[in-house]
Amino acid sequence: MAATADGYIRVSRRAGREGGSFISPEVQRQKIAGWAKLHDIEIVQWWEELDQSGAKLERPLFQQAVERCERGETGGIVVARLDRFARSAVDALESIKRLNQAGARLVSVEDNFDGSTPMGRFAIGILTLIAELELERIKENWTTAVRSAVERGIHISARVPVGYQRNPQTKQLELHERAAAAVAEVFRRRALGASWTELADYLKQNEVYPASGNRHWSKVGVAALVRNRVYLGQARSGSVVKEQAHPAIVTRAEFDAAQSVKKSLLKARDGSVAEQALLGGLARCAGCGHTLKITGNTRKGTGVRYPVYYCTGRYASGPCPARTSETAAKLDQYVEQQVLAALQADGGPVAQAVVASAQLEDAIRAVAAAEHELELFVNNPTLLTTLGERRFTEGVLVRQQALDEAHAQVARVRAEASFAEQLADADLLQNWPTLTVQEKRRLMHGLLERVNVSRAAGSGKQRQPIGQRTQIILRGGATL
Repeated sequence: MAATADGYIRVSRRAGREGGSFISPEVQRQKIAGWAKLHDIEIVQWWEELDQSGAKLERPLFQQAVERCERGETGGIVVARLDRFARSAVDALESIKRLNQAGARLVSVEDNFDGSTPMGRFAIGILTLIAELELERIKENWTTAVRSAVERGIHISARVPVGYQRNPQTKQLELHERAAAAVAEVFRRRALGASWTELADYLKQNEVYPASGNRHWSKVGVAALVRNRVYLGQARSGSVVKEQAHPAIVTRAEFDAAQSVKKSLLKARDGSVAEQALLGGLARCAGCGHTLKITGNTRKGTGVRYPVYYCTGRYASGPCPARTSETAAKLDQYVEQQVLAALQADGGPVAQAVVASAQLEDAIRAVAAAEHELELFVNNPTLLTTLGERRFTEGVLVRQQALDEAHAQVARVRAEASFAEQLADADLLQNWPTLTVQEKRRLMHGLLERVNVSRAAGSGKQRQPIGQRTQIILRGGATL
């Protein structure tokens, strides 16, 4: 080290401390100056930070001192005691590495620590081991805390996802009705082939803005929203997942349909064969469960192109054991016929959806009642003393479970009721023949969870009929 160094002094908030646990700025300066005189080192600049915790690495003057070393403007940093430099072994080691890379050194007077000597380097090795242990402890404590929070249904995020608000008592997510409706519409529009730019414009027009507070949506931001599984009702952090942690905004079918949109579907509005496929995003391979892709084949003799659903067969989870494919004309016609027949049947999906719509208000009132019951119980000052801790805790858990079940019922009824609203708006049965494929597809996404298609047995005239290998799943899990 050149015969220069910076002296660094740090004092946390004093708060009346005296004695050996507190080193005043004057004492620190004297110790540093005495060491510098003894070793013929010139202290070219003093840095004095008051009311700054050593657990905080981003101290402005401390960072400036390190940066001076990195620029070669001083030969190192001298502190009265190592805990003035940093209280965290992890932070201390990181800063020492920066000094070493700059050819500078750290000296701690009281600890007789000099990073340029063999014993100093040995001490750095010990510090490295301590830092690794500290990181493991921090990681373990953080993982435990996160797992506990997720299992309680808490969404781990500094910002509340668009479409939700956070309950100040439980910290769980609740629906923000207006924004949630817009988010649900974004998923439906994406499944129908809307571009990220179109979806960003839609959100802005409806005055629904990113959680960051920005008044503009980027394409990346909208794409991240559509990929976020929080809208399925999941609370998650890494591999830790809690289903039904909060009310879902979209169903699994709607979520999957929005993810499955490929360039072929986005180009459908320009007249590609995908425009003719009714079940894009809904049709799945029964062999592996993956969404069927859409391609175009050319009819011999006429040169006319037509859409075909097909399973790609190769996935990260492994090959499909029973790949399937089917022309859109055949599969779409069969599913369309079955859906229209069900819609006209007494007690069919239409009737069920209308009933669900009428039940939605009751379900919302049940949530309010459950919330009120829980709040009255928890905030009653005499119950804990009267019942005892064990029985009081059991009472809280029973009421919290009732509230969770009420929220889940609202989510189920809302999903069924949404189709009733679409029927009322579309006057479906009367206008069906005049609807475009895009309009029919949107209604199909409102009614169906998925359409499973199995590989056909036989060939030619002996080929297994489409009806024997097609399973139509309605929202809620019922099968047509």
